[in-house]
Amino acid sequence: MLETLGTYAESPFDAPQFLQLTPEVYLVAWDPAHTVNAPPQLEEASGRKFSALASVRLALLDGRSRIVWALGVKEQTPLQLKLTAGTVGSGADVIFNPEKGAAAADPFALTNGLTQNACAVLVTTILNTWSGMFRLSRSRSFLGFSKKLLHSVNDTPPVGECVACVGETRIVETLLNSECADVSSAVLIGGDGIRRLDPEPFNAIYKRGKNRLFVGTVSCTKPPSKSFLMLSGPWGLAIRRIEAGAEPRSLGTWWAAYARKLPELRDHLITRFGGKSAETRAAVRDLQLAEPMPARRHGALGETAAFCAVETALTVESGVLAGGWMRDPGRSYAGLDLLVPGLEPQSLELHTFDGVLPESQGGYAIRKFVAFAPAGAKMQHHIQPRFELRLASGERAPLVPPPQPSDAADSRASALGVVPPRHATDEVISQCLAQPFADLQDQFRNQVGSPSEISIGTRVKSPTVSIVVPLYKVYEFIKPQLAAFAADKWLAENAEIIFVLDSPEQATHVEDLMIGFHLLYGLPLRLVVMEQNGGYALACNAGAARAQGRYLAMINSDVVPTESGWLEQLCACLMMDEQVGAVGAKLLYADNAIQHAGLKFIHDEKKRWFNHHYFKGFPRNYAQASLSREVPGVTGACLVISRSDFEQAGGYTTDFIIGDYEDSDLCLKLRASNKKIYYLGDVELYHFERISIKKNGDYTRGVASQYNRWLQQLRWEQEIMDVMSSIGARDGVLAG
Repeated sequence: MLETLGTYAESPFDAPQFLQLTPEVYLVAWDPAHTVNAPPQLEEASGRKFSALASVRLALLDGRSRIVWALGVKEQTPLQLKLTAGTVGSGADVIFNPEKGAAAADPFALTNGLTQNACAVLVTTILNTWSGMFRLSRSRSFLGFSKKLLHSVNDTPPVGECVACVGETRIVETLLNSECADVSSAVLIGGDGIRRLDPEPFNAIYKRGKNRLFVGTVSCTKPPSKSFLMLSGPWGLAIRRIEAGAEPRSLGTWWAAYARKLPELRDHLITRFGGKSAETRAAVRDLQLAEPMPARRHGALGETAAFCAVETALTVESGVLAGGWMRDPGRSYAGLDLLVPGLEPQSLELHTFDGVLPESQGGYAIRKFVAFAPAGAKMQHHIQPRFELRLASGERAPLVPPPQPSDAADSRASALGVVPPRHATDEVISQCLAQPFADLQDQFRNQVGSPSEISIGTRVKSPTVSIVVPLYKVYEFIKPQLAAFAADKWLAENAEIIFVLDSPEQATHVEDLMIGFHLLYGLPLRLVVMEQNGGYALACNAGAARAQGRYLAMINSDVVPTESGWLEQLCACLMMDEQVGAVGAKLLYADNAIQHAGLKFIHDEKKRWFNHHYFKGFPRNYAQASLSREVPGVTGACLVISRSDFEQAGGYTTDFIIGDYEDSDLCLKLRASNKKIYYLGDVELYHFERISIKKNGDYTRGVASQYNRWLQQLRWEQEIMDVMSSIGARDGVLAG
């Protein structure tokens, strides 16, 4: 199907003709006296090979065939070509001398006498296949030929439009006939060459079936003015003229004022356009924020009425995490589907648990639900994915959640609140939360940025140990901590002190504090400021990456030594035995009860392993807590390790959320490399436990701890069983 045919030139090819397409590419056109039903052949008499060779058979209106060969010729020497049209006795010879030149290929002559379908085949073959095969996309002579070729089959093409652009990505739009359902190729012929539109354009029924709306994207450096858009498929060929227009509109401006606002088109643009670049990702985010879809629920609250709402729908690289609630006393609902652009609706497996609405909403008993749809990357740029509720009657009702956070930290916080902690079972975590949490943590890490550093005082030269102290919104212990550090002669002479600020919005305040403490205590300090809050592991790793010492002392900001010599003793333990990978100390609560005397693993009520401390809550001078010994692990609140071992282990693992279980994970990594973990019972520090993490609302309100526990068990269950069956068996005589 062609929408119109151009005016044919009178130039039959009863005898083969040699035609020049570009300086190194030639065409041979021939109309044999009969229909050609077998593959034609072209050979050079001397056996010479061409850089590329291709052919196409085309149907003529008179029932015969036209054969067009394309051949790459780099050596400018005479050619003796033997042509065969597939039938015995049907052949021709052509002699060509490049020095004498050849007639320029005339598109009007080549399309003269072809059927409509053959015209479409010739155009798509030349522009889709041969342009790439012979590397012609940037050739100016080929570009001129291509435009004439399109004119030869449609001399008055309808106008299409470049409707918007973001950077070098352009959106083109046109209407097609209703039968043009499958667009197999789309090419833009413009001033900077021939470019293929991106795969999977939007092509949907429009105006109640009278037309199809085609919207595609293409990357080009210049606006596609005075260009042509060529679309082809099983139905034939469509050509559009793209004229010069005003300054290209932004995506948001076009959508707000001009776009044909189909929900399916919106979904398509977000899906296909969002993943092209950082610019397009920001553009589709801004479009969704500027023009959010109205949230849609189903039903009305009442004693007997059915009601359903999706309140949370977080899109990640692997799919969509959905959470909501329903009230269905009459069993009106049969299921819930996620609408994925270009695919069939994806049925959700709902994990449900009991809930109650606030009194202001009737106080009704409801069923809350959570589900994960593994839709892949198609949905990752949507902040308002659409759903359909399947009713028992067979009807379908649309559901639209409120706009979701587009910032990774806010999305992670929202995900942590989808399920109440008491309902975060292993099944819910593994089937619904694990994959989106992992994706959200990846997004979060990627947006944290690069830290900066402020030096206060003259740096310690060649320190033995680097003390790394992460800071997050709690600063009242810095003064007593630094006072204890300054009173320790060995520490002052052999250690550098690196604070890592993980609440960068307070950088000016903390820098002023550090300057004051430096003047007060005389200790040189380094302040590493995270660009964005990244959590415990990222902060510690950032400090360790800047450390100069042979050893690293990971110390929490709420840990204060009781006396001098603690750090020297911990480092000496590592120096005396290279098999020791990490060493920790006795940590005390403010009331002198024991907080930590080594870390071990115990079972909870569901037989899941979690971290516990030996003798927690026992008196400070409890005899067995003062025994130095090998332990399964030590807390990251005070952990000393060689910098080389820390780096070889990859530092703290950063896929635990916010800050928990990284220390036990590091100890297990060290054990996996045949290192031992030691506890020194005669080294004491105070630890005002978990003061900083309590400032993090995401942690205290959500299920981060349950997820981190699940992740550690998934990764290390066998190793935990092994260490607890060896060291744990030895410690069976120990209480706590």
